[in-house]
Amino acid sequence: MKYYLGIDGGGTKTTVAVSDNNGKILFKESGKTINFYSVGMDKARRNLDEIIEKVAQKLNTDCFEGVFVGCSALDNEADEKTINALCGGIKSEKIGMNSDLYIALKSVDSHHCPCVAICGTGSMATGEDEKGNIVIAGGWGHIIGDEGSGYAIAVNALAKCCTLCDAGKTSPLLEKANAFFGVDDFRKVIDIIYSAYTTKDLIAGFAAEVSNLCDTDSDAKEIVIEQAHKFANTVIILLNKVEKCTVLGLYGGVFEHNQLFREVFESDINTYFPDVKLQLLVIPPEEGALKLARNL
Repeated sequence: MKYYLGIDGGGTKTTVAVSDNNGKILFKESGKTINFYSVGMDKARRNLDEIIEKVAQKLNTDCFEGVFVGCSALDNEADEKTINALCGGIKSEKIGMNSDLYIALKSVDSHHCPCVAICGTGSMATGEDEKGNIVIAGGWGHIIGDEGSGYAIAVNALAKCCTLCDAGKTSPLLEKANAFFGVDDFRKVIDIIYSAYTTKDLIAGFAAEVSNLCDTDSDAKEIVIEQAHKFANTVIILLNKVEKCTVLGLYGGVFEHNQLFREVFESDINTYFPDVKLQLLVIPPEEGALKLARNL
């Protein structure tokens, strides 16, 4: 029996799917992020090795006919050096690697000029034009970009909390921040935020708390709406380049769990592109990666 492995390495977690040579999905596994820009290459490789070990225990083998990795640290095809650095422990002669957005795009490529927008820990959009060229917008990372992402929502909410704290005010948002980070005084958050052990995905996790406050807290609502508009602007730039797009697939925790964000985003897109159908991905990215693995 031959086995194939598809890997979706997002900013917070990694999900893998395993299939046999007939394309039947046997099972899925998950683990920690393999984004080497976020956690460093050594840790990313250890995280991937842990997941592969789980898979090998279920299969009773660690050898694969083909492997394809989608990684949120990338925005295009990985070179051989990067593949070896991250995936050198995987036993397969055929290993491909590209961005996590690319494998998501392959989940909707049955449509004409498909596009995908991901909004999770980070944000990015991509599409395929009529000539088969891959077009990218966003994906600049959490330091200079990632508008609309969980990280951007969380950081903007924390910045608002700083202003509230300095002014000696209290609010539901500030109380949520204290509870989330386990402090009784918001200024103690400084030690946590700037700790060498605090990762991007931990900070981005606060976005879920902000989302839960949207119905009752004006500060949280304003932040979410602003970030939805900003990411919509990024995707509008993409759709202007992929003129014949018919379907825009949406993926990531922000789209899936923040209704206000998604409503504002979709309204902005529909204003400029009323004929583009917006939908959550029906086929998850790890299955897109699996399809690519079988075609290596």
